[in-house]
Amino acid sequence: MCHTDATNHPERVRLTATGTGKACVSFRTTVPAPRRQLMPEFTKEYLAELQALPLEVKIAKSKLRIREWYHHFGGKVYVSFSGGKDSTVLLHLVRSVFPDVPAVFSDTGLEYPEIKAFAKSYDNVDVVRPKMVFDQVVQKYGYPLVSKEIAKCIFYARKNISASGVNNYRLRLLDKAKYNDTLSRFNVGKWLSLAQKARFLIGADCCATMKKSPIHKYERESDNKPFIGTLANESKMREQAWKKHGCNSFDCKKQSSQPLSFWTEQDVLAYIENNNLPICSVYGDIIWTDNSDQLAMPNTPGAKRITTGAYRTGCVFCGFGMHLEKGESRFQRLKRTHPRLYEYAIGGGQWIDNPDYIEGLSTEPDEMGWIPWNPERIWVPSKKGLGMGFVFDEGNRIYGKEVWRYK
Repeated sequence: MCHTDATNHPERVRLTATGTGKACVSFRTTVPAPRRQLMPEFTKEYLAELQALPLEVKIAKSKLRIREWYHHFGGKVYVSFSGGKDSTVLLHLVRSVFPDVPAVFSDTGLEYPEIKAFAKSYDNVDVVRPKMVFDQVVQKYGYPLVSKEIAKCIFYARKNISASGVNNYRLRLLDKAKYNDTLSRFNVGKWLSLAQKARFLIGADCCATMKKSPIHKYERESDNKPFIGTLANESKMREQAWKKHGCNSFDCKKQSSQPLSFWTEQDVLAYIENNNLPICSVYGDIIWTDNSDQLAMPNTPGAKRITTGAYRTGCVFCGFGMHLEKGESRFQRLKRTHPRLYEYAIGGGQWIDNPDYIEGLSTEPDEMGWIPWNPERIWVPSKKGLGMGFVFDEGNRIYGKEVWRYK
């Protein structure tokens, strides 16, 4: 007999010896959702253990997750395909097991032109589009700055709303939020000045409106469940999601499979090389560098693979994570590689009356210490451009240094 405990332990698959002495794995035609109480403990240490595995073992584990997901939903699945290198690897991996799985590309209008052409060059790819354009989204929800978590915190901290009489977003920006009588690790006082002094909206709803909304509409109409090519080490939010559900989230409201969660950037690039897998030209070439970012041989201690072009290829105008970039920033690179897109992003902009302005509102701190955000006029995109040059300049002025580099 040969069996797997993948149903009860979706990440720790036990290979059982057969009568011939060889290990094997068998699969059900239908895989039930794992029972929550039987799941392994998804800890940071266990994630590190998975991330340290050889690539060939990771590929085998990812294919197990893919088979579980596919069979559980009777083949009613799809690959969320952005045209980026991670989702390109995911699509190749999924179709190596189930060749007929469809892909869905969300054409937001914010991608590099090369990415859009690359994604649409694949067979069996459905294209979905948002109802709003980006300048409308920014005017309504704000510019995407810092990170999704911080932008959301600033957006709701500025609103005159509260839950149970307390605005926890304001507490986080004031470094006063607590959890079990101890200060919360989600406090973000570093960005209080940006929240209170920047004369433009800051928010995180652009991704939900431009990309996720049309994808969700596709899911409702098709009843297909997604494979998504995200990695847990890309952000704290994604790591926390993996720690809750592992790769296959059968038991949450938004069901999705992230079979590459425990992969690293180096795994993705190695897979591309090993399989001679074409990726979008905007990435350039894959090369080896040493710890000083100098060209190196693969066997050099500490050598790693990098791409000579774009590092990430999400929305071209996104400001999330830009303040963390070293060397050439994404907007400096955009200026060099796509000058017309750069001019549209940086140029333009206009002042308009703040629709939420409250005349006579006090400018003194409240009992919590929060100073209301209430400018009479705010900066928004115009027909000539998004006006992000002013946004970056304003942020740099507030902090007295070049946090956002774009020139």
